Amino acid sequence: MKLFLSFILLFSFAQAQTVGVNINDVNANESTTIEIKKNNGDAYGAIVKPNEPLFEITQGEEDLSGDGAPLLKEARNNWKKTCNDWKKEFKDMNKLNQILSMNCGKQSCTTEAMETVCSSKATYKLKVRVN
Repeated sequence: MKLFLSFILLFSFAQAQTVGVNINDVNANESTTIEIKKNNGDAYGAIVKPNEPLFEITQGEEDLSGDGAPLLKEARNNWKKTCNDWKKEFKDMNKLNQILSMNCGKQSCTTEAMETVCSSKATYKLKVRVN
């Protein structure tokens, strides 16, 4: 029985492997740098998998203005149409699910020369692929 246990222990030690780096073919006449890293992390310690896309968060704003109309109610409806068109256009460009948020903002209406125009500052936040 002791022989059997000894054989099992010897076999289990024989299975252990040594991790090493072969540097026999390095030319000593040139400057050489060897770098050893603990993980595949980026500068912030996040694990980066090879060939995985990296994204950056981008935000911005746009001016939205509806068509002018003689009545305030019509001008507000024109602004709502402009807002919906802007959202639809943004969503159509969203093939890779990049939109994080989008908002048409609060409308403000002004009247000039018998015509009312409603406008706002629309904001958006996107994730953009950087590699």
